[in-house]
Amino acid sequence: MKKLIFSAALVLSLVLAGCGEAEKPIPKNESIEHPKPSGEQKIEHPTPKDSNTEQSESEVEKDESNKNQQSTNIFDTSFFKFAKSVDVIDNRSTQNNLLVWIDYSADSEPGISTLNTLNQAFYFLQQSDVIKTDTVTLAIRVDDVKVAQFNVKPANIDFNNTQLGMADLVVNGSEVEYLNEGVKAFGQVMELWD
Repeated sequence: MKKLIFSAALVLSLVLAGCGEAEKPIPKNESIEHPKPSGEQKIEHPTPKDSNTEQSESEVEKDESNKNQQSTNIFDTSFFKFAKSVDVIDNRSTQNNLLVWIDYSADSEPGISTLNTLNQAFYFLQQSDVIKTDTVTLAIRVDDVKVAQFNVKPANIDFNNTQLGMADLVVNGSEVEYLNEGVKAFGQVMELWD
């Protein structure tokens, strides 16, 4: 009986040892690599610091000034769910303009990508930092080729209008700066523009 219990315990310990690997502790001098999100937003993760390290006063001031600067320049781009990537260039200090590059993958259809962008821009434009901006330029690229560009004035959009669709409201508050032929034809069929 003792041999049976000992054999079962030995087999169980071998099975458990084979099922998983022991985690290796991360040395204090190495940084942890975090996965990057795909296309929605660029997020920087801080690297862990040794708790015995003290920061000088100038480093603390620099960190606080960076936090203040970042808090005024962060825009939520997660509204553009179908985009491969979204880059926001903040020109508010010189031109009171935000330039938003919305990139789609090569297998995306330019007309549908433009319609998706206009629908999702409806929510993007309502952010407190964005709605105060004079103009927001939406530049849409498919496979690195610009297919459409709109110069939107958030002040000209009636966000409470329930009679029109979101894309219609954004187009009505915009100046259409560029449409390639395919997007132009798609928008005419969808009655977004003439």
